[in-house]
Amino acid sequence: MGRHALPAAAEDRQPARAHTHPVADTVPLTPGAQQLRPRGRRAASSPAADRSAVDEHSAPTRAPRTQPRPVPVASAGAAVLTRTATLRVERATDPRHVRRSVNAKRAAILLAPALAVTSSLTLALPANADTLPADTRSGTTTAQAAQTFTVAHDVQVPVVSTDGMTTTTTVVSYPTLDLRFGVTTAKAQSALSAALSAGGDRATIVQTALQYMGDPYVEGGANHDGIDCSGLTMVAYQAVGIELAHYVPTQDAVATTIPESEALPGDLVVYDDEDHVGLYLGQGLVLQAPHPGEVVDIVPMYSAAHHFARVLPAGS
Repeated sequence: MGRHALPAAAEDRQPARAHTHPVADTVPLTPGAQQLRPRGRRAASSPAADRSAVDEHSAPTRAPRTQPRPVPVASAGAAVLTRTATLRVERATDPRHVRRSVNAKRAAILLAPALAVTSSLTLALPANADTLPADTRSGTTTAQAAQTFTVAHDVQVPVVSTDGMTTTTTVVSYPTLDLRFGVTTAKAQSALSAALSAGGDRATIVQTALQYMGDPYVEGGANHDGIDCSGLTMVAYQAVGIELAHYVPTQDAVATTIPESEALPGDLVVYDDEDHVGLYLGQGLVLQAPHPGEVVDIVPMYSAAHHFARVLPAGS
């Protein structure tokens, strides 16, 4: 409505004069004609104005950088910088990059003590956390860390007895035998057969201890709900009428130390520090209640310093 003049009479139509000054006043035309706005545009019905005379509004010119990035110039005899080197030079002189680097160094200095404390923290597991998996006893052999667990089922042990004239062989079946550290079923059968075939108090001691095979270790225990090392030897000797204290040093004190060459099934095998005790089965095997998290088992002779102790009277 206000951007174009009304059409003039046919005889009075003249091309609109373009103005180059953006704020110049309008120029009056012939009488009866309306004034035109100085936009360089044509009237609604007037001839088109020369586009070259129309004011051009160009985009504002971008202000130059206050600190132009230095461009390395290769001089005569100097090596030409690669693109990576050029970027490094630009970052070194860029105030924003310098400021970010300083902030990163400050943050690293502040966080270093906290990271050092965090990295020194460890997760401590209970000493008995590495126990047998739930399905170990249903299998035959399970390797775990440095230990090998073997559960032998329905082991047939031949027991040979003689009265001087007649020899009788009886097969004793054991539901399970817990064997550790490479003890094979055949070796356990051989040792048990020899120990039980010897008869007398030694066979009774071994036979009684075998009844606790697979029962869990419980500190201070002396029954099938839980039993410890000195509790096992105590109940085994009770079967032949010998009362032992439920304490390793006391059991060792009432026994007589003997050399390994004289050891027989049923003798005690005691750690030299008197921290553990087991029953000798013969053929280099020991029947024991090991430690928390384990069960009564048969193992090879102890690698720790140990000695043999005899409780039974001489000749038994």
